[in-house]
Amino acid sequence: MRRPLPSLALLALVAAILLPAGSASALPYPVTSSADSGAKGTLRTSIEEANEHSGDDSIPIEVTGAILLENSLPTIEEDLAITGPGATTLTIKRSVLAGTFRILDFNGGTSSLEGVKIADGDSNLGGAIQNGVGGLTLTKVAVVGSEATASVVEGPARGGGIYSLGPLTLRESTVSGNRAVAEGAGEAGAEGGGIFALGELTMDRSTVSGNVARDLSGGSGPRSALGGGIYAQAKTTIDLSTISGNAVFAEEGTGAIAAGGGLFATATGQLTGVTLTANSALGGGTSGSNLRAPGDWVLRDTIVAEPKGDAESCLDNLDSGGYNLDEDDSCGLEEGSDLVGFPAGLDPQLKDNGGPTLTHALLAGSLAIDRGNSFGATTDQRGLPRPSNFLEISDKEGGDGSDIGAFELQAPTPPSTPPGASGGSSPILVSETPTDRTPPGTRIVSGPPRTTYKRQAQFRFASSEAQSHFQCKLDKKRWKACVNPFKSSVMPGKHLFQVRGIDRFGNVDPTPARFGWRVKPIAG
Repeated sequence: MRRPLPSLALLALVAAILLPAGSASALPYPVTSSADSGAKGTLRTSIEEANEHSGDDSIPIEVTGAILLENSLPTIEEDLAITGPGATTLTIKRSVLAGTFRILDFNGGTSSLEGVKIADGDSNLGGAIQNGVGGLTLTKVAVVGSEATASVVEGPARGGGIYSLGPLTLRESTVSGNRAVAEGAGEAGAEGGGIFALGELTMDRSTVSGNVARDLSGGSGPRSALGGGIYAQAKTTIDLSTISGNAVFAEEGTGAIAAGGGLFATATGQLTGVTLTANSALGGGTSGSNLRAPGDWVLRDTIVAEPKGDAESCLDNLDSGGYNLDEDDSCGLEEGSDLVGFPAGLDPQLKDNGGPTLTHALLAGSLAIDRGNSFGATTDQRGLPRPSNFLEISDKEGGDGSDIGAFELQAPTPPSTPPGASGGSSPILVSETPTDRTPPGTRIVSGPPRTTYKRQAQFRFASSEAQSHFQCKLDKKRWKACVNPFKSSVMPGKHLFQVRGIDRFGNVDPTPARFGWRVKPIAG
């Protein structure tokens, strides 16, 4: 006689009895209401329920629009995965009329956040998000418009967007328009306008832009503003990402320091396929407008360009893994595959060029095109193919035809042989412009008198090839990109001006044009 099968309820009871302590199965706590609190199904209630359940949990957010918070959400105590419908679809933010508080606080375990925008938080440590000693991964998340404000009692302002003690990973995410601000009396300081990371930091295909660390604190103490975009205090690895338009500012005074407009680091790190551009250091004690990092930091296939404010791109000589472009020659990169002292040819506007994050496109004629090495990457920051090789542009020796930086300019699809034509139907790659390896010639058209009392000098120059650009060098200064005419004010004494042309294929005039002259002091 066949025995009846046990009921599902009985099977569940037996399974629960046999499970070891602490191994309760993961449960979902969906968010079905955009209300701040009250009925079941709000984000607040779901976090509370997840905290009460032992083990891994998930919170799928099924609403769109905005969740406006009147006060801080409960601290997340254990492993939790929060998944939203998309950063352009759902925003979790502080209500305009509410007091100051951060939006999300992770405290232990390993957690993740995906597909949401976090905005308008305010706290001295992590304006929008704070992560404790556990690991936190952000995927397709936008952290925007939040602020860390210094307090004499609580200490410095750290992490306008994110503050993390434990390991922090960002994938296809944006940290933008956040601030770390120190104001009023005291010696608080401002560190990490976008991100403050005490633990290991990993970034992939992400953008950190428009963040600010600013110290305006009064009194006689020193003022410090460090890491406008990122302050990193442990091992840091950043791949295929953009760090752009961030800033540090320290009010001038004794001991003032404003360093690392884009990134300030104190431990080891590596940048691969990264675009660092248009970051700034302003005020007192400035250094490293784009990057302030220890000398053992490694740069590979990375652009460092357009330093803004009162400092050069880098303060210290950094290690080169090859295939970089250092526009102002301040990072001390010495590999033969590096382009040093050349303009990057970047679109100055950070735009939606495709993909989940904003990027700076390479303009036609940029020397970064096809002069890089992908180091194993098969796509750029946007997810488009890398390398995408232009046949008419010479690759750097040892490179694979990838572009330098986070953006890969896509080459046009080559034509195919028409059906029935000689050679069958296999694609034929045709180079419309032959590869040019001949450098241009450069000449100085006009300059000041060979002996003069005038301290203002102006030079006009020309190249033997159309569409060339130029680098200039005055006395013992470094080569820098320059415009025609070149103007400079000099002190009395002997001076030497040099200029060299660079054609659109990147060939550099090996014999720069030279002009020497003497400025006599005015008697009396």
